[in-house]
Amino acid sequence: MLTFSELASVIYSVDFSMALGYLTGVAMLPLVASIAASGQNDADDTAEFDEQSLRSQIAALENLRTRTIEQQEELAGLYVILAIGLYDSDGDLQEIFGLYSKAESVLRQTLAQGEDDEIRRKLGTVDLHRAVTYNDCDGLDEALQCYTTAIETLLPLDAKGDGEAKYDIAGMKLNRGQIYHELGEIEKANKDYDEAFLAFRAVEKISDLDTRFFMAKVSVAQGSLYRDMQEPLDKIVDAYNRAMRLFVELIDLGQVEHERELANVLMDRCSATYEAAMNQEFESEDEQKAVFDDVLLNVGRAIEILKRLADGGDEDARYDLFNAYTQQGAMLVDIEQFPESLAVFDMVIRNFADFASETDPILLNQFAAAHENRGFALMHLQRFDDAHAEFAQAITCRERIQSPKFDLDDDERMIFVPSLATTYANRANAYAALGKMEEAKADCQKGIEMLQPLKSEDDEDNEEIEEIEAMFKTLLESWAG
Repeated sequence: MLTFSELASVIYSVDFSMALGYLTGVAMLPLVASIAASGQNDADDTAEFDEQSLRSQIAALENLRTRTIEQQEELAGLYVILAIGLYDSDGDLQEIFGLYSKAESVLRQTLAQGEDDEIRRKLGTVDLHRAVTYNDCDGLDEALQCYTTAIETLLPLDAKGDGEAKYDIAGMKLNRGQIYHELGEIEKANKDYDEAFLAFRAVEKISDLDTRFFMAKVSVAQGSLYRDMQEPLDKIVDAYNRAMRLFVELIDLGQVEHERELANVLMDRCSATYEAAMNQEFESEDEQKAVFDDVLLNVGRAIEILKRLADGGDEDARYDLFNAYTQQGAMLVDIEQFPESLAVFDMVIRNFADFASETDPILLNQFAAAHENRGFALMHLQRFDDAHAEFAQAITCRERIQSPKFDLDDDERMIFVPSLATTYANRANAYAALGKMEEAKADCQKGIEMLQPLKSEDDEDNEEIEEIEAMFKTLLESWAG
């Protein structure tokens, strides 16, 4: 059972190496990233999962008439390792959560025999592991409860000035804040982020733990939250700037693996500034141009970092580079720099052509957006035949997502229907520009038809659908005359 602090400083027990191996793949456990970032991970995280051996050890301990405290701890640890191993090998979820419950029960029984800080710490980590598992299974409400229970379990240690407990609680509040944010509970998310940041900063004063990475992660999360809260741009930018300063400090210390994160935070800051500028009234065209030029300059800086990393073989950086170029091109379309945007999308479609054969629906949908944006630029340049071809390519990509080739359930598949419908609207416009009115009307009718299954009894859910539908009807009415 690895606590946040044990994961960061690395070895609690070699018996827990399998737990470490599993957790390094869980995005919601922030301190795991610290191990990879600092190069401290000396655990053998490639150990094979020996389910039969674990079950035999568990059975031997369970069959003892009486167990020492050490044996109780060992049994609880084995339950957790088995649960993690089973989850990693697609085992039965009911058994996995049952094992966590057994581990918790054993540790609570042990704790009832007398207050023990280490038992309390391990009890908190059982709920930490359970929270991570629930979150990975989209059980967000259950994950919230587990994080809350774990925090409450560790609070008595924090009250004693235990730096490791404070570190663990800060990490859990960061995770819990991310879930609150995803669930739309903005004020709770903001409170958790504020408390996590202050706790991470306080840890540095009472221990030798470096918390800058996680202070940066909190700052990024807060920047995103402030955007959703529609806070003033200065407050949003301050959060992103704080994250960037922290990442730069880590890079200066030799942790160059944070360069990709630095580039992405820079992109986030550019995106926030750009959105604000699009809604701002400027006193002059020169003032407006200066703001957009600055945004595009910083987008270019982020792209330079990501391109260098991608050229070095970093596939994650290549994916981020694709997104950065796509954002850059879309910005250029918005500010009517059409030849420049066309050059960006030409390069994107040429250099990332392999994304068109992806079986990841999100990635394929994004590649379709690159074709669609290129189509926008071509429409404005009055190259209507070429624009039609780009919209047709985007439709082909998005229709593939609706095919059985993608292993999606009906609800997942329907998420991508609105973007497909809007692409039909764009192709209809291209048809109309070419004088092919029957084809234009047919695309509108097809778009309207595909939206009907998405309508629900909840008016809020229908808002986006009705907006797209209104767009189609407006087009048809404009052509009726």
